[in-house]
Amino acid sequence: MSSITVHFKDKEEGTLIQNLLQKMKISFERDDDDSELTEEMKKVIDDALKQDRSQSVDAFELLKRISEKYGI
Repeated sequence: MSSITVHFKDKEEGTLIQNLLQKMKISFERDDDDSELTEEMKKVIDDALKQDRSQSVDAFELLKRISEKYGI
């Protein structure tokens, strides 16, 4: 088996790539030394938890919309 090492500029980029790999059913192993949330991440999570859930869509629908809009 081959191995590729990728260094992301930030956690958001790493999460995006992880989600894409999962969607494409490509196995991967992620090695994170840094498991603490930044203040910005905590704020985003807190804001998301305050949102009206009646307007929410599931992850598959969201990925479909992103794929249609950006062709990925």
